[in-house]
Amino acid sequence: MRTEVMKSDISSRRTAILEAAAQLFGQVGFEGTSMKAVASAAGEKKTLVQYHFRYKQQLWEETVSYVWQQRNDALPTFLTLAPDDLSARETMEDLCRYILKFTFANPTWVKIMFQEASTPGPRLDWMVERFFNSDFAEGKGVVELAQARGVLPDVDPLHLLYTLSGALVYLVNVAPIIERVTGQEAASDEFIEQYVATLLQILTGTSTV
Repeated sequence: MRTEVMKSDISSRRTAILEAAAQLFGQVGFEGTSMKAVASAAGEKKTLVQYHFRYKQQLWEETVSYVWQQRNDALPTFLTLAPDDLSARETMEDLCRYILKFTFANPTWVKIMFQEASTPGPRLDWMVERFFNSDFAEGKGVVELAQARGVLPDVDPLHLLYTLSGALVYLVNVAPIIERVTGQEAASDEFIEQYVATLLQILTGTSTV
């Protein structure tokens, strides 16, 4: 029993380190993050961080993998859509709404993505191989299903994927600006409903009203 408790404690402390690292890598990037800073943010000693992750590159890779696994676990329905699941516009609206709400609550994956995209190099290559190739393929598949059912226009599916994902991620990134300029809370249910309806109206030329 004592061994199980110890293992649970080690696991929870390791997770706390990964979560602290995710925040730092997302905020200040790989170069701006140190093992010491991660330890401080996690409330642990640097030696414990180095016990679990010998090098910063290893910590970064395991942190990104942890963040992407969290994202994938939160989107199981939409990553494994069956053909009949995209028979109506409402389903696409649900997908956009879900992605927005998840990203507002968990913005780290987007922040890390943009950190590495802004300075392309071996780490971005690693992310492309491990995550982005499959992300693009799955996203393209969802778009094509929607197109086949008349939910989205018949254009290049990858270009449409860029348009959709860009519009959704952009809103999350500029939410603090929107609130200061307009006084509207972009993360609110009401704002998200209006935004998704507008986005789909632009793409389909039809309104739900």
